[in-house]
Amino acid sequence: MSAILFDLGGTHLRCAVSGEHGSLTNYYRSRIRTFLDGHEARVVWDNILSEMTDYIESVTGRLDYRTPVFLAFPGPIDAHQRIMHAPTVTGSHAVPDLRAELMSLTARDVYILNDVSAAAWYFGERLTIGRFMVITVSSGIGSKIFDRRHPEGVLDRLPYAGEIGHFIVDENPDAPRCDCGGIGHLGAIASGRGVERRALHCARLDMPSFERSACVRDFNASLTSLSNEQHLVPAAKAGDEWALRVIRESTRPLARILNCMVLGMGLDGIVIIGGFALSLGSVYLDLVCDLMVECCDYPVLSSYLPELIRLGDVNDEACLKGTAAYARRITQGTL
Repeated sequence: MSAILFDLGGTHLRCAVSGEHGSLTNYYRSRIRTFLDGHEARVVWDNILSEMTDYIESVTGRLDYRTPVFLAFPGPIDAHQRIMHAPTVTGSHAVPDLRAELMSLTARDVYILNDVSAAAWYFGERLTIGRFMVITVSSGIGSKIFDRRHPEGVLDRLPYAGEIGHFIVDENPDAPRCDCGGIGHLGAIASGRGVERRALHCARLDMPSFERSACVRDFNASLTSLSNEQHLVPAAKAGDEWALRVIRESTRPLARILNCMVLGMGLDGIVIIGGFALSLGSVYLDLVCDLMVECCDYPVLSSYLPELIRLGDVNDEACLKGTAAYARRITQGTL
C-alpha cells in the first residue's frame, strides 16, 4: 500500500510517496522557517501545514483517496500521537495538535512518529546487529534504541524514550540555554547549534586565536558571519586546531552519555546521523571514538568502542525510508 511521507527536521521538510517494497517517488525538500528566524509559533506551524497540504495536493491525482499520511517529527510523541514538544522548531512554545489539523485539512488518516525512530526503522532493515542506538547530532540531539529481539523493534512507546538531548550535563547557572528553555542540556552544548554558539563564544573570548584559525584565514569568518557550514566544518576537516578544539570540548559530554548508554543497555552498536555529524564525516567519528575511550578507563568496554561506533548514511531519504518501513508495519497490522 502506498503512503505519503513527510520528514520534518529542525531545518528542512522532506516529502515523498512510498510505493511497493519501500521505493520512493516524488521527492521534494524545502527549508522551513523556525522561531530562530523570528517567526511566531503559530506562523511556523501554519507555514509547515501549508507546505504539507500543497505537497499532498500535488500527488493526489496518482493516489487513492485513502492513502494515509505518515509524518516523522523532531520531538517526543505521546501514546495518542500528540506532539509534546518541538524545541528545534518553535522553542519552548506549545505545539498544536498537528495530526488532528492535518487530518482535518486533508481528510486522510495521519500517523506521527519521532524522526529518530524513523531513522532507527531504516537502519533496522539494513544492519544485522541485534541491539543498537541511532543518535542524531544536528539542530538538536536525540536517540532511539532498535532491538531486533523485541517485538516492537524500535523502543519508543514512552514519549521520553531517547530524549537524551535534554539531560543536564552542565549545572553552572550560566550554562548554555537549550532551545526548549532549559539550561545546561546536552543538546544546548553538543548539537550543531550548540557547537556553533560555543565557537562564537570562544571567538569573542580570545579574538587573536580565532583570527589565526582557518575559519578566518582560509574561510573568511567573522564574529557576525561565523557558521558551521561555511567556516567551522570546513576548517575542522582541514585539520584546524582551533575549530577541532571547539568541537571536541562541545562533544565531550556526549561521549560520556554514550558510554553510559552502551554500558546500561548492552548495545552492540551506535549509529551516528544528523546534518552536523555527517558533514564532518570521519573527523567527527574519530573525535567521538577518541573521547569515549578517553572518558572510559574500564578495559572491558574501551577495547570494544572503536568497533561499536559508525556513521549512518549521508542520505536525505534515510528518515523517509524509515517512515515507509514504519508505514508498512502499521498497514500490515504488525505494530
